[in-house]
Amino acid sequence: MPDRRAQIEQKIRAFQEQAARAGQLKDKIAELRGQARSGDGSVTVTVAPSGAVLGLQLSPNAMKYSHTQLQQEILATIRAATQQAAQALQDTVTPVLGDQAERFKDAFSAHSAVMMPEAPTPNAAPNVPQNVTPPAPPAGNRPRPRPVSDDDDFGGNSILR
Repeated sequence: MPDRRAQIEQKIRAFQEQAARAGQLKDKIAELRGQARSGDGSVTVTVAPSGAVLGLQLSPNAMKYSHTQLQQEILATIRAATQQAAQALQDTVTPVLGDQAERFKDAFSAHSAVMMPEAPTPNAAPNVPQNVTPPAPPAGNRPRPRPVSDDDDFGGNSILR
C-alpha cells in the first residue's frame, strides 16, 4: 500500500508542476505581441498572436496614398506583424511543450486563420463576402421606431435620439 500512496503523491506533484508550467506559459502568451512597420514607415501595426489588431498608427505620410493603396498597406503590415507574433509564439511554446509544440501550433494556426483571412482580390470589397445577405434579426429583437411628438426636446427636431 505505501508504494501506491507514493505513486499517487508523485502523480499529484507532476500534475501540479505541469499546471504551474501551463500557467506560466499562458502568462507569457498573453504578453506576446508582433509589431511591423510599412516600408516607408507610414503604417505601424501591433497584433496579438491570433492576429487581433491591438494598435494601428498612421503617420501623416500615409495620407499620400489613395484609400485603396492605404488599405493594402495596412493589411500587408498587419500580416507582417502577425507573422512576427506567430514566430514569437512558437519560440515561447517550443521550449515548454517540446514535441507537442507542433500540435499546439497547428491548432493555434487553424484558429488564427479564421481570425485573419488571406488578402482580398484587388477588385473585391474588403471583408465583404460576395453574394451573401446577412440574416435579419428576429422580430422580437428589432428596435421599434420611436414616435416623434411635440413634447420632445427641440420641438421634435432633435437629431440626438
